[in-house]
Amino acid sequence: AEEKPGLGRRILKKLGFTGKLRVNKYRLRNSGLHMYACCTDGIDFSDFFEACGLPDTLNSWFLIMELHVWMCLVRMKQEGEEGKIVCRWLVYTMWEDIRTRGKAMGISSSQMTESLNVWTEQFYAMIFSYDEGIICDDRTLAGAVWRTVFNKSCDDPEKIERLVAYIRHQMQHVDALDTEQLLKYGKVPWLPFDPKMPLE
Repeated sequence: AEEKPGLGRRILKKLGFTGKLRVNKYRLRNSGLHMYACCTDGIDFSDFFEACGLPDTLNSWFLIMELHVWMCLVRMKQEGEEGKIVCRWLVYTMWEDIRTRGKAMGISSSQMTESLNVWTEQFYAMIFSYDEGIICDDRTLAGAVWRTVFNKSCDDPEKIERLVAYIRHQMQHVDALDTEQLLKYGKVPWLPFDPKMPLE
């Protein structure tokens, strides 16, 4: 008869601990930090601001940055316990960076706390909305983009269509990246956003 795993092992498996990690936790932590850096330093935010008609503010920066963080989260959720660890450090680093940026901009502690509460709620709503969009159709994803990036106020469908096309194209690219390289180094070489790219 096949030997059944012990109670302790079954509980650990339920909690998501499936055995020995392919990459050690310290390296996975660094990968989360590097992956976040790719979502800030590897993006030309001015292209998005111009193409989407967004003001050059911390809030607009957050909207575009969180979109790229979400794409990383979608990719890493495919990688079991290692992916979960990278995701946790990616999100932790994001909030720490936002606090630092806010302080550097002279935003008061009370204002920052209020903004962080709003952004935290928005971030998790964004994840749900984009997740639904990416597994459904372009119309659903367009609705998520309209609500999240454009705050329901965009009257130019082409702007929304271009961002939807970018997300689909970028997700295909990120999905194809080598798993071992992502877990070990966290480097995501983003494809550039071309606002003049012809729509299909």
